[in-house]
Amino acid sequence: MPKTIVIGDIHGCYDELQQLLAEVDRKPENRLISVGDVITKGPENLRVFKFFQTRGNAEAVLGNHERILLQHSRGEPVALEPAHFQAIDELGYDFERFIEWAARLPHYIDLGSHLVVHAGVRPGRAIEEQTVEDLTELRALDGDKPGSRVGTPWFDRYEGEKKVIFGHWVFAHPLIRKNAVGIDTGCVYGENLTAMVLPEERLVSVPARRAYASKKE
Repeated sequence: MPKTIVIGDIHGCYDELQQLLAEVDRKPENRLISVGDVITKGPENLRVFKFFQTRGNAEAVLGNHERILLQHSRGEPVALEPAHFQAIDELGYDFERFIEWAARLPHYIDLGSHLVVHAGVRPGRAIEEQTVEDLTELRALDGDKPGSRVGTPWFDRYEGEKKVIFGHWVFAHPLIRKNAVGIDTGCVYGENLTAMVLPEERLVSVPARRAYASKKE
């Protein structure tokens, strides 16, 4: 039976991605889904992008870093970080192709029993009614902006029937709640790259080869 493999924030960590897939992706028909932020901050953004672009069963939802680069490409006033400029330089002539690919990314993927989003969902609101800001940035419900870490985490209040698999918020180990699983375990910061294998909900992690970026506090 084909499996669905949901992968945490990759951030250009190509070697760790390949190591993780060697652990879990035993059959070519397995479906791969990234929770977003496939590039920026890490060492091999171009290779990770080309992997997702060329592999037929590899998908992703829109992450906040893809969204920022999309906004930049459209001339919107966004503040780019050094990691964004580095990724743009590395992509080179492929940056336009990346933007075309990123523009087609869904804001969420509904797997029936599970939802895949980059950051979070507002409790009590249907998935179709979630804003792109919340889906790509949400952490705490009480903060002054979706990305705030101060306040009640959205997953402490979420009681939806579908289990949400998400990234964006870095945890030392996968965060497991009744209705939500956080799988960003900080690979780009020297920690681990994690995937959840469905339908059995098996969690698999591989260690980062080194730290490529410094974590924000």
